[in-house]
Amino acid sequence: MERELSFDSCVDSERIFVRMFEPKEQENIRAVVQIAHGMAEHSLEYVPFCKYLASNGFAVAINDHLGHGKSVSTGSAYGYFGTGGTDNLIGDMHKLACMEQGAHPGKPYFLIGHDMGSLLAREYSVRYGSDLSGAVYIGTCGPVPDPICGVELRLASHMIRKKGALAHDPIFKCLSTQQYNKHFAPNRTENDWISRDEKAVDQYTGDPLCGFDLTVSGYRDILELQRRVSSAQWFRLVPDIPTLLCSGDHDPIGENGKGPLRVAQHLHRAGKKKVEVKLYPGARHAVLAETNSQEVFEEIISFLQKILMESFSE
Repeated sequence: MERELSFDSCVDSERIFVRMFEPKEQENIRAVVQIAHGMAEHSLEYVPFCKYLASNGFAVAINDHLGHGKSVSTGSAYGYFGTGGTDNLIGDMHKLACMEQGAHPGKPYFLIGHDMGSLLAREYSVRYGSDLSGAVYIGTCGPVPDPICGVELRLASHMIRKKGALAHDPIFKCLSTQQYNKHFAPNRTENDWISRDEKAVDQYTGDPLCGFDLTVSGYRDILELQRRVSSAQWFRLVPDIPTLLCSGDHDPIGENGKGPLRVAQHLHRAGKKKVEVKLYPGARHAVLAETNSQEVFEEIISFLQKILMESFSE
């Protein structure tokens, strides 16, 4: 069963678009999964994964973040998160979580985030982790050294002062997606870094709601979020809930697997014992849209089902 809805954002006069997927029979719902999508994409990209989760007994909710997809209203800008930055996105995610928890009281609740969504999910886990039964971070980056974050943040802040928060500047694309794509030269498209599956890459490239440049303030906001989830404080405060990090070992954002492994190592050192890492050989950034996507779907379902079985046996 599929449906769409919207709700008031944390930002005044904005509405957040949501896609919902549920098993046909409500009594077959075993748990709830909320998904946070990545940068410069939207919820439509996740429909096959959502349907797979629903077919396995999960109620699924995924919203288009502010500045993305159908959550961009007339007069708004793609890649702009408002004056509150990514706190607005996390606030909207929590609004959706409260709606879903109210609709499915007592059901285990899981959070899955990909790319930028993995950073949002990591910060969400610190703020609202007591409500979560487990988390999956897909295509996430490793801890970013503060000096590197600091340099790029100063550059972004300078651009905001010079051009305004809603402006764009090609330097940020050079520092991110263009740099990632160089790993796969000679390139067929500017998005080869996303997946080995050419059909998935072409779908992303041909979608006008994907691949756009963020505003300079949007880049600044993501850099600030990276700094937060890279800090020693984040690793100390995040709750010890079952956590799966999965990534392609050819994902440039994750430094070919080194980034997620470092995140897991830092979590273990901080006393978190329920952390697993799954790296997929040859896979690039968007493992949910890879040539082995079915394997990834099954691994995530297996992880969620294991948590449900363990909680049931307690």
